[in-house]
Amino acid sequence: MDLVRLAIPRRMYTQAHMDYVVEVVQEVWEMRDQLRGMKFVRQPPALRHFTGRFDYV
Repeated sequence: MDLVRLAIPRRMYTQAHMDYVVEVVQEVWEMRDQLRGMKFVRQPPALRHFTGRFDYV
């Protein structure tokens, strides 16, 4: 099972922001059979999830 964690600071965003996040997550869920996985092709030692390079699996 693959899980996604959404870390959202409570005091930074409005309800409109949250509604948009819900819409996008629903779209991704509906397209889940069409989306492919990704792998790291370059990963720096720090903050690799922010500055790394990816390619499709």
